[in-house]
Amino acid sequence: MTINEFHDIQLSLDPFVESAVKTTAPGRTVRFILNLTNNGNVPDIPTLHNHTKKGDGVWDPAPGLNALAGWASSDGTAQAVEFAILDGFETEYPIELACLTIASGETPPVYECYYDEFTGTWNFPPMPAYTTIQIVAIINVGSDAALGDQSMGIKALSEFGDSFDGGDHDETPEWADSCSIDSDEDGLPDNDIGCDTNEQILHLRLRAPDLIFVGDPSIGDTSKEVGEMIPVTVQIQNIGNVHATDVNIILCVGEVDDIKAEGCSEENIVYRRVIGALMLTSPDASSEAPAITLLYPVTAGSDHVVVVIDPEQTIVESSDDNNYLDIQDDLQSENPIMDVALVVVSKWSVPTIIMGATAALIGVAGLMMISRRKEALDRVAEQSSILQSADEDARF
Repeated sequence: MTINEFHDIQLSLDPFVESAVKTTAPGRTVRFILNLTNNGNVPDIPTLHNHTKKGDGVWDPAPGLNALAGWASSDGTAQAVEFAILDGFETEYPIELACLTIASGETPPVYECYYDEFTGTWNFPPMPAYTTIQIVAIINVGSDAALGDQSMGIKALSEFGDSFDGGDHDETPEWADSCSIDSDEDGLPDNDIGCDTNEQILHLRLRAPDLIFVGDPSIGDTSKEVGEMIPVTVQIQNIGNVHATDVNIILCVGEVDDIKAEGCSEENIVYRRVIGALMLTSPDASSEAPAITLLYPVTAGSDHVVVVIDPEQTIVESSDDNNYLDIQDDLQSENPIMDVALVVVSKWSVPTIIMGATAALIGVAGLMMISRRKEALDRVAEQSSILQSADEDARF
């Protein structure tokens, strides 16, 4: 009996479970749950590959990142796209089983998914005919990724090759016939019957604020009497593509390089202000940037201060390098040296007086003890003399 083999690996996204469009920010990781199906009548071993668009906007038939190459680390230790198997999908607590990494010369596992470093291919376990497993496409968005909309294509291939090789009946290298392509962005696939079911396009909307300082700070007098306030006014603009909320702005005492490397400790924060929201504006509209006034409380001496936006880095921005504004002139009291000296004197004068008084009291107490001891000895000597005289009189 002759059996006509039919090969059909399919990759799909269930709209009732997952969305093909997700909003995220640079530096974040996004997960998509996909269905990997062997719709053929013989067992098959699928492999997964990620594709992107070329410079002309056409999907590249060759796997790769193209313009998104910066999302992966230069040494290859971090992949821009990773995969995992979702075990127990229909249970209450499904488990994500990460694919292993196999170096050249190592024996690959049989029943686990793995990434082959030599071929750059994600390999999955053998799938019996007419079976489906759930997989997770893990996209690691680069921290320096440009804001805007990006797309990532995932392709599943059969071990028997594409339709030109007599393998997967609807697989072609090109993406124009993909079942998930939507070139006019109307929400409906461009292709219907007979389309390529091996491909799934995922869309990422990269949204993040980008808070920057506009111009130089405005400071009136850089020196005032101790206890007064020196106003420091700065302009802050959001040139990202989404608004920012609960923006913390601080005055921090220290050098800008140290603050960038180690942050600003709580004892070095001399003023904090929270802005409820900063709406996004065009980079050309710097004149519309709101003015924010911070107050520096004058203490004895002088301080070098830095204005810092979002010191705890709780806001995900496209860049944090522009969140620091170094105040060139030190802020100080009117007579820094004299004020510091007075502070030192006032700091140590009271303890010195207390110590002196304590020493004096101890000295007085000591003198009193010596005086009383001498009086007691004199009394004892006097009493001894009287008793001796009484004894002599008794003898006679």
